[in-house]
Amino acid sequence: MVKIKKLLLCLLAVSSVTISGRTLAAEDDIELSAETSEAEVEEAEKAKRSETVEKAELSADDAEKYLEKIGTSDGYDIYRKYKDFDDKLWESVGGKPKSKKDYTDEQQLVADKIDELKKLGELVAVDTKTGKAAASFKSGSKCDEGKLWLSDAGRFFVITDEDASKVVRVRQMISSLDSKYAFLSADGKTLELLQKDLKKPDITLSYSGKEDGKKVYKAESGEFAWLNADGSHFLGVFRYGAENDKFRIIVDDRSAIFGIENKETGYIWWSSPLEAAQDKTATSLLADELRSSNMLRYGVPLSRSGNNMLRSGSEGDCKFEVSDIKDGIRVVYNYEKAGFKYPVEYTLEDDHLKASVKVSEIEESKNANIATEMTVLGCFGAASDKEEGYFVIPDGSGALVRFNNNRSFQTNTYQQRVYGNDVTAVPQTKGAVTEQIYLPVYGIVKEDNALLAVAAKGDSNAYITANVSKQSNSSYNICRFTFILRAMDSFYMSGSSNERYTVFEKGDIKSDDIEMLYYPISKKGADYTDIAARYRQYLMEEQGVAKKCTADSSALYLGLYGGTMKKKNILGIPVNMKTSVTDYSQAADIISELSGKGVEDMVISYSNWTNDGMKNKVDTDADPSGKLGGKSDFKKLTDLIDKNGYAFYPVSDNRDFLSGNGYYSFTDTAVRVSGAYSQIVSYDRAYGIPDGFRKNMSLLSPGYYSKVFGDMADSYSKSGLDGVSLASLTTSLYGDYGKKNISRAKAEKILADSYGKIDDKLSSGILAEGANAYALPYLSCITDVPDSSSRFDMFDEDIPFYQLVLHGIIPYSTKAVNGDPDPEKLMLMAAATGSSLSFDMIYEETSSLKDTEYDWLYYADHRYWTDTAAKYHTLIEPVLRKVSDSFIEDYSVDGDIITSEYENGTVIKVDMKNRTIDCGAVHIELSEEGGDGN
Repeated sequence: MVKIKKLLLCLLAVSSVTISGRTLAAEDDIELSAETSEAEVEEAEKAKRSETVEKAELSADDAEKYLEKIGTSDGYDIYRKYKDFDDKLWESVGGKPKSKKDYTDEQQLVADKIDELKKLGELVAVDTKTGKAAASFKSGSKCDEGKLWLSDAGRFFVITDEDASKVVRVRQMISSLDSKYAFLSADGKTLELLQKDLKKPDITLSYSGKEDGKKVYKAESGEFAWLNADGSHFLGVFRYGAENDKFRIIVDDRSAIFGIENKETGYIWWSSPLEAAQDKTATSLLADELRSSNMLRYGVPLSRSGNNMLRSGSEGDCKFEVSDIKDGIRVVYNYEKAGFKYPVEYTLEDDHLKASVKVSEIEESKNANIATEMTVLGCFGAASDKEEGYFVIPDGSGALVRFNNNRSFQTNTYQQRVYGNDVTAVPQTKGAVTEQIYLPVYGIVKEDNALLAVAAKGDSNAYITANVSKQSNSSYNICRFTFILRAMDSFYMSGSSNERYTVFEKGDIKSDDIEMLYYPISKKGADYTDIAARYRQYLMEEQGVAKKCTADSSALYLGLYGGTMKKKNILGIPVNMKTSVTDYSQAADIISELSGKGVEDMVISYSNWTNDGMKNKVDTDADPSGKLGGKSDFKKLTDLIDKNGYAFYPVSDNRDFLSGNGYYSFTDTAVRVSGAYSQIVSYDRAYGIPDGFRKNMSLLSPGYYSKVFGDMADSYSKSGLDGVSLASLTTSLYGDYGKKNISRAKAEKILADSYGKIDDKLSSGILAEGANAYALPYLSCITDVPDSSSRFDMFDEDIPFYQLVLHGIIPYSTKAVNGDPDPEKLMLMAAATGSSLSFDMIYEETSSLKDTEYDWLYYADHRYWTDTAAKYHTLIEPVLRKVSDSFIEDYSVDGDIITSEYENGTVIKVDMKNRTIDCGAVHIELSEEGGDGN
């Protein structure tokens, strides 16, 4: 019965995931679009935009006969209605009968004509070439030259004298899709823009020629306008803003769209695509989004609604003001109807653009509405379906999303949170196993131009979205950051599995300020390696990441596991007891065995080496476990490690805990946005549902990080230990939304400060099991570096972006080679990316791990892996030593051949098919060496 229940729950979980079609785990607070249904596609087709059409109907003969001509301009005769024109027409046929039944045939014709003329405005424009009415004008507005008349569909304006007896000029709209304010003379020599109220001319520009395939118009003020080559599309009216030696800003004050021009090459990165309005694929909302330099999502707590979007490109949503500031512009976005207003500053730095928002300046004037997310420059660098290139996504090791890759309705938009999901919101079912985003960046490559985008502030609350043309319901490929201002959570009322309630983080906005940095890169053949190099430079120069790599070094990373709790029968009663899987003397034996097989350098981590670690208590005391051999055996182990010059990092894993040691689940657990305690669930491996046979652990509040890390550093230092591994606390970021009121942004700062205390106290510093960007300045080495992305359908190929950034700065290793389904392939990738090898090992047989927290270490029996680990390491070590402190300057894949080039001139070639490695005189053939631990 239990198995049947689990199966049903599993099927329910799978079906819900299939229906939602989400890329993010269900617990996260980001709402994603489900796959588009046929009905939605049909609705989108109906919503596609087209040019406005004038509907005036009148022949030139009727105009001459019934209306008064007041002039001709630009190929159009302009007529106006006579005063009391209907009375005059009735007089021409003997007057208007009292009853329609008395109409003569002639009078009926006059009546019909009067009805036809009444449908027209006060003025009518007739095309002199076709003899047909082009537009009707209902009323005019006073202007400096007399009166300005705007046609019924807005495609023409006429300026007359004040009493409408004389035509001054006629202008025709360029495109209603582009702008309702831009009008052109018939000869194409004069461009005029109307003011926002459409009642007066705003600016006049004169044609000055063609540049770079665009028609250019210039005004006396210095402003200039661009039309496309045939003059059918209006691209905007611009002015030059701030500039430095490398770049200058080009600004359209009327749309808040701007570009960054490379003064050397002339290439411009635009905040929004200039021809977005002509995208016939996009609906009006999407076209507005493409033209938006800012978007805001808000929630309505009373209605529990959190998916209301405002776009700066929509006149109905936003009014804005653009002003110059030092080195840039300031745009105040006013979403007046919804009650939000705030400034965003865009400034030119030496080699990049900075976009910054101070969250304290976000005004929320309507109590019913609260801001939840903001997208800054969401379409910066968007690529049309005619452009070639790709996005660089830092998912796992990294991935490329090529423009126009034909991913459409069948593939979800990519959307993942930087630094992983907030684990306080525990899902009801285990989500798909994916990699996370460790670095708060993305990249764009277009031919010989590339762009690095960095979330310098607000990264703890950011997520990356990427979609390609058609999939985005537009003709554009788009990648962007969105910043969460207030966290959201969902829960189900007790007894109901259908009614899902959404709640928001309470109080003022607690997220960090937002700061985006955009680094343009212009270079022949620019690619993702150039983006990685620029980010590496940023980390070293701006973030304080120091070079920890040394020349001629290559270590084997060894993960050892001490003890665990296991149920044993004592007099027929099941009792949880400490059980050793690798005691101190056994750990020494494994290390000695590897050393005897030629491993000269090792980085060793040791998990669950204390009683508190085994019991999942908060573990800060460096107190060796008696179960594993006590202090004397531990001293022998550390002496052996020191004698060989190996690095030792005992593991202190304090994210998830059980009550004890002064920390209790009812007082020290992180609280979800919903107000519930955050309990970390163990999931059934077969069904992905909570495992009812395992005790849930509590998630330690970030408010205790400083004390826990400080106590741990003091204890380790006093015990003669000079390094530590923090397990998941270099990759896991979450808040505490209860009384402690700790946002993810604040938690990130607490973590960084705590890392610093450890780094200052312990000479060997911190070994990270994976590392988010904010941890990098404090780390000595990193293990478990991903060798692939999450491999979503959206991705075209994996790249080692993480390794390209960090190689030569911080030593790193692969994930456990013996835990990989293809160890040889992982070794080959390690050679290609300059990664040291890592192995997990235990001493006891893996059958002893059944029904313990270590049951996942089924592959780690040292008896099957010491020979292979030593052999793989000694094979690859000469290659890795040559490049240990060098940056990777180029990385390319040609079929099965991967070529890595380093700054010191070393070239490593890896043949994935034939399984060979070549580096200078070194040639390695894995197929001949054999040995995979099986």
